[in-house]
Formats: sequence, C-alpha cells, structure tokens
Amino acid sequence: MASNGNDSSSNFFTDDFDRNDIERNLYAILHVNKDADTAAIQQAYRRLTRLYHPDKHADPQNKQLAMNLFIQVKNAYDILNDPQKRAIYDALGMKGLKIDGWDVITRTRTAREILDEYERLAKEREERNLNQITNANASVNATINLTDVFNQMNSTDENNNHFPVIQTKEFTVQQSIDIPLTSQDSVTINALVTTNNRRGVGLLTTSFRRIFSNLSWFRIDLTMGQHPNVGFHYFRRITQKLHANVNTTFSLLNGGKRLATSGFLFSITYQLANNLTSSLQWKTGRGSFMKGILQYDNQKWALSSAVQLGFTNTFGAIDGVYRFPDVCNLRCSLKLFAFGPWIEYGIDRQLTKYTHGSATVAVSARMGVLLRLKFTRGSQVFSIPLPLAKDVLPSAIFYATITPTLAYLVLDRLIIQPFVRLEHEREQKKREDEEREKQVDRRREAMNAQEVLRSLVEQIKDKEGSQGLIILEAYYGHLNTIIDESSIKIIDVRVPLQILVKDSALKIETTISKSNLTGFYDPCVGEQKSLRIKYSFHSQIHTVTYQDLEPIILPNRNHLML
Repeated sequence: MASNGNDSSSNFFTDDFDRNDIERNLYAILHVNKDADTAAIQQAYRRLTRLYHPDKHADPQNKQLAMNLFIQVKNAYDILNDPQKRAIYDALGMKGLKIDGWDVITRTRTAREILDEYERLAKEREERNLNQITNANASVNATINLTDVFNQMNSTDENNNHFPVIQTKEFTVQQSIDIPLTSQDSVTINALVTTNNRRGVGLLTTSFRRIFSNLSWFRIDLTMGQHPNVGFHYFRRITQKLHANVNTTFSLLNGGKRLATSGFLFSITYQLANNLTSSLQWKTGRGSFMKGILQYDNQKWALSSAVQLGFTNTFGAIDGVYRFPDVCNLRCSLKLFAFGPWIEYGIDRQLTKYTHGSATVAVSARMGVLLRLKFTRGSQVFSIPLPLAKDVLPSAIFYATITPTLAYLVLDRLIIQPFVRLEHEREQKKREDEEREKQVDRRREAMNAQEVLRSLVEQIKDKEGSQGLIILEAYYGHLNTIIDESSIKIIDVRVPLQILVKDSALKIETTISKSNLTGFYDPCVGEQKSLRIKYSFHSQIHTVTYQDLEPIILPNRNHLML
C-alpha cells in the first residue's frame, strides 16, 4: 500500500480561498504538482490537448464534450504558464484573478504580501460596486448637550431641584451621490445642512475626478454657499513606496469682489518597511504648519505618532490600537497642546455583518468630558457627540466609561447575538445549498468526461497490449474492506485512469484531492477518501490503495499480488 502523502506546499491562504471556489484545481486539470516547472506544465498541456482534441470524435455530442475538456486544459495552461497569474492563483485561487488592477506579481512574493494586495483591490472593487448600486453615502451628526445633568449631580445647592436641560446643540446632515461617467471619470454631488445654536448653513459641492492611470488622479471641487469656493486636489504615486499630493482652495469674498486662498497643503508619504509608514505635511498661508507622522501597523496592534509645529496650533500626539481578533479594538490617544493634555480612550467592534459601532471618551482641561458614539452601517454613518461636563469631573468620566459598556452588554445579549446567530444559520444553509449544487454540477461534468474518454479507452488498451498496463478495477471514495459498487459514496474511475496510461506507465503527480481530476468528483463531501486500483502489468495482477492526497505512480513491483 502506498504511503500517506501531504502537500507540503499548501498554505492557509490557498486552502481558505480554494474552499470557496467552484472551479476545479488547475494543477489537477493538467495532472501536475504545484511545484512543477514551466517545462513540465508545457509537456502536460501538449499531451492532454492531443488526448482531448475534438477531431478524435465523430459523434457530435462527444465532439462537443471533448471540446469542453480541451478548453479546460487550455484555460488552465494559460494561467499556470503565466508567472504573474500563477503567483496570484497559488496564493488566492481563482478569486484573485477576477480582480483588476494588480501590479507586477512574482512567485517570490509571500502569500501574505499577495493577500494584502488582493484585499486592497477587493475592497476597492466592493466600494465601486456598492457605489454603482446605491450611489449614495450619508452621515448624520447630532451633538446633544448633557452638561446640565452632571452639573446638578455635582451641585451643593439643596434648592437646585429643577429638571436637567438636555438640548441638541448642533445637528448636521450630509448626503453625497457618486455618478460614474466612464472608467476614468466620475462626478460626486455632496449636500450638507447644519444648524448650530438656531443658525443654519447649507453647502452644495460638486466634484469632478479624473483618473489618469494607476499612478495619478486629479479632482476639482466647486462649492456653493455663503462663500463660494473652488478646490483642487492632485495625487501622484511616484514610486511603489512613495506618493505625494497637493490641494488648495480659492474662495470668493465681499460678494465676489475678492479672491482669497487659505494656502496650499503639500503632503508626501513613504513606506519605510512592510508595516512602517512615514509622512510629512506642509500647510502654507493662514494657519500654516509643518507636521510629521510615523505609523506602524501589524495584525495585532497599531501605533501612530505625530508632531505639528504652527503659529496657532502646535502639539504632539501618540495613538495606539490593540486588536482582539473577532472581539473588539481598544484605542487610546494622548495629545499634548499648549493648554494642556488631551486624552482619549475607547472601544470599537463589529456589531453585525454590516454594522460597526464605537464609543470614545475624550478628556481635556479646555473641553471637559465628551462621550462620542458612532455607528456605521454600509455607507451610512451616525455620529452622536455627547458633552457631559465643561470641567474634568470624575463622575462624568465614570459614567462615560461605564454606561456605554453596560448598554452594549444588554443589547448584545438581547438583540445582537440572536440576530447574528440567525444570520449565521442563513449563511450556513446557503453555503450547504451551494455545495450541493456544486457537487451535482461536478458529477455531471465527470460523467460527461468519462463518456467522452470511454471511446478512446480501447485504443489505449490495444496500444498497451497484453503485457502493458491495463486498469482492471478502480474505485474512488469512502472505501471499506469490501467494495460495494452500489454505494453512492464510491465511483468507478477505470476510464479516466486508463486514458492517462502512456508507455505502460501512469503518473499523476499532483498532491491535491483526486476529486479535481478529469472524470472524478467528490462522492462523499467531508469524509475521508481513497483510491483503490487493480491493474495488470506483464500479465500479472497488482493492487494498491492511495490516500486522497498521494501522487499516483504505476507500475510498482510492491503492488504485485502474491
């Protein structure tokens, strides 16, 4: 019996993506191993295209089925023979090849590097698709003043027993619509209405953006309001790690008699290492400053430090995020201004598949205590700043920390968890239905392939002769000691194996599941599978059982039945 084999070249990323791909494994289609060189791939391609060529079949139905096999081999070869496509496929599967915008990728890049690039491109495509479907983004910001509540809690006046005044200090609604014109041009219309202390302001901004290439884009913003203005923004990627942008705004003042600008903002960003990025910003004109930023980000935590020097606003800041996978993110920030420190801490987490929530507490001598709640669902953002105290009051800090935590625990137990479980059950059922449909299609495809190849089997046997390699029996699936041919967990694969015999030898070097081979399918999803072969070589009977991931090499004298 052949020994067990494992694909040492497989990795987490490949397994994760191939599990969700309905396409057969390309290496299995060509019957080569994942480490096969270009020469081996080209040799397998030439042999299989000759074997599956439609001209070998006179029957119209078999000719069409053979054409399907021929096209499968051709498509697999086109990907595996291209170094860039092969590198993407090895790391991500067919999903990766469906994303546009890849830079030059080589197999020397790690799977993590390719996965990070895929996630970036997939996110961009998802955002574009979402914009094309909804074409709308909205945000609502409501500042609710609760300072009177804590003033009364900390008041020493016994006669102060009136009901606390709770008022909405500021309310802002913003709506934007993205209109793709071409693959390079788009228009965004943004409307903003805000009220503050019973005074309202409305702005309407129209933006035109043109993408020149993968390296640069340019945007013009036209804003109509109390002071009409026009803004310009240009972005340029200079190298793979270095990019820069510049923007400015010109405003019409005094009824359009005077043109003024707040200055130019120049910024440049450079990637120092895989997880380390630095940037420099320079603002000219009114409120000018120079700002340096250093950011470090890995899978577990992120750190950011900044120093800004300016005539009116000078500060230093350090921000940190610690990620608990599938639980939450903890955030902490310290800013040092001329008037004193500004401290922020908070938590954010994914509430449901499409909803994200966060709570942040900010404390400073100038502002007092502020609790900021934020909820994001799709392209809709709801922000609720809650000023709790104008001074740094311990009671305000305590309630700002404890109240959102207790509220979340109650909502999580009563609403969020039942909703998430229901969604998970729906998705699980959907995946099971898709898997069943997939196996039905694979079974139909395998039976069609066997039907096509059956007409060529006798030619192969005649060429081998009585002393050659003849497959007598071959069963694949969940095998027991005694083969039950009527079992639905077993399939007969004599035909697809015999057709691959050449010069009295059968070699299938791929080390992935044999259910991906031509003429095979998975008859028992999720169960252990093996392949049992009984064959004749030099008029002697041999038998062998291979595990699902083992390569096949026949004949072998160790298979001889005594």
